Amino acid sequence: MGPETQVRRQRERPLPDVDAEEELELGRYWSALAARWWLPVAGLIAGIVIGYLLSLGGHQVFEAKSTVYLGQPLSPTGTGQINGLSTNPATVKQVILAPFWQHRAERQAGLPAGSLRGHVSTQAVAGAAAALGRVGQNPLVNIVVTGKKPAKIARAADSLANIAVGQVSAGYVSTKIRNFKTNIAADKAELASINTRITSLQSDVQNNKGLSTVERLLFANQIGLAVQEQRQVVADLSNNQQLLALAQNVEQSKVITPARAVKTTARSRRNSVLVGALIGLLLGIVAALLWEPAGTLARRTSM
Repeated sequence: MGPETQVRRQRERPLPDVDAEEELELGRYWSALAARWWLPVAGLIAGIVIGYLLSLGGHQVFEAKSTVYLGQPLSPTGTGQINGLSTNPATVKQVILAPFWQHRAERQAGLPAGSLRGHVSTQAVAGAAAALGRVGQNPLVNIVVTGKKPAKIARAADSLANIAVGQVSAGYVSTKIRNFKTNIAADKAELASINTRITSLQSDVQNNKGLSTVERLLFANQIGLAVQEQRQVVADLSNNQQLLALAQNVEQSKVITPARAVKTTARSRRNSVLVGALIGLLLGIVAALLWEPAGTLARRTSM
């Protein structure tokens, strides 16, 4: 037989059917799974049980979050913004991460010394103006404390929030508020004195029927001057009250949301069960597919 004849016969030999071989392989795998279906089922159940047990053994972690408004200091007349501690969000972070203030918060919350170290953080809450690239709006700041004792970490978060508020507003804004309150008290006292004087003058005019025309004009002039002074004091009192409200509600830092601890488990029970079930199912499928080859190999080895 010549070489040309051999090449011709090799060319005429039909090529193997790849699709048929793949179907045969898949059929063999499916038969192995169907014959030993209990292995994937057992793996699935075992994975669910193991995942559930692992989730029970995971440490429960709680998170307490207190929200602080930094405030926006204004000029003494309330017409322009000025820069200060409250205009820098990093101020809160520096305060609450300081060991001195953390130690005070630990004592107030009843926590052991050093328990807050590494468990305190801040989150800036950007407002609409910041999102739009505008200036002039200070963000809210969340003070976050994590730990295993929910009631105590909530008290610690509130304590740190109050400390931060005190440090931010302890200077300029607090001084303005004290001055406004002093001015308001003085205006009220002066207004009461003026009202008393006006009442006394009016009573003198009414009770003295024998006053001459000149005397009545003098009393009327005094009453008019007292009323004019009364109006000025009322206007000054109203202005101071408005500036006090502005300082207390806009300029002053404050805690707007007290902390409440919520559970944030280190390992989610649902995720643990799902992952365990998936791993168990995959191991069961692998075991079912390798059952027969492993048995054959074992028999050959024993021979």
